[in-house]
Amino acid sequence: MSPPNARRSSAALAIALLASASFAVGLADAERSGRAGVIVSLDGSVSPRYLPRRRSAPISLTLAGMIRSSDGSPPPRLASIEIAFGARGGLSTAGLARCPRARLRNATRAQALARCRAALVGRGAILAEVPLAPERPLPVRAGVLAFNGRSAGRPAVWVHAYSASPPVSFVLPLYLRSLRAGAYGVLLRAPVSRALGRWPRLRSFRITLGRRYRAGGTRRSYLSARCPLPPRFSIGFFPLARAAYRFAPAPTLATTILRGCRVRD
Repeated sequence: MSPPNARRSSAALAIALLASASFAVGLADAERSGRAGVIVSLDGSVSPRYLPRRRSAPISLTLAGMIRSSDGSPPPRLASIEIAFGARGGLSTAGLARCPRARLRNATRAQALARCRAALVGRGAILAEVPLAPERPLPVRAGVLAFNGRSAGRPAVWVHAYSASPPVSFVLPLYLRSLRAGAYGVLLRAPVSRALGRWPRLRSFRITLGRRYRAGGTRRSYLSARCPLPPRFSIGFFPLARAAYRFAPAPTLATTILRGCRVRD
């Protein structure tokens, strides 16, 4: 039998090799989950990948998801999405301008920027479908602008989506809550069906959140994270985000993504 120190060294080496391999391939493919004929996916990344081990540093976060059926038929209506993210980092909105949600209703992209540019915290795109005919739904590809907001005393993100053709404008609220324990720092909840209304069905999304700003003479970052690796390792992977897609009436599908990071100091 191998001595305890040798076993510990072998285990540490195996972990290091696994971490290095995971970082090398980048875990680029989106993680998928499926049940009851519904398939969902979640993909994401953090920039930069070089992060401090013990203190949080400014980052931008990209999240992307997709919804489809396994047989090509229309999937059930998505009721809500919850995404927990943040590599033991956090969210800061102190001193950051806020945009009232009402200022974005029925606004074009240009109008939304003119009214709330100081509160801009992200950009992206959404693909939705309007089932005017079940066999040939009308696709709606909308550009997305994300603005810092406030709801019931807590931080929120107002995701303003706009398409010129067909003409569509709506605001998807993302309610944010800090998590005190576990691997994630922030929980994001989006009541999709209530925001989109009766007809549009969300099919995919991609959004990048991040903003550096100055408030009270201090440089701040909207999102921050660190590379939470054990002391002896400088390269590895961590749980970046966990998503729960809730459909009406069912099912609820969950998926988790791991991503690589390098220790900067």
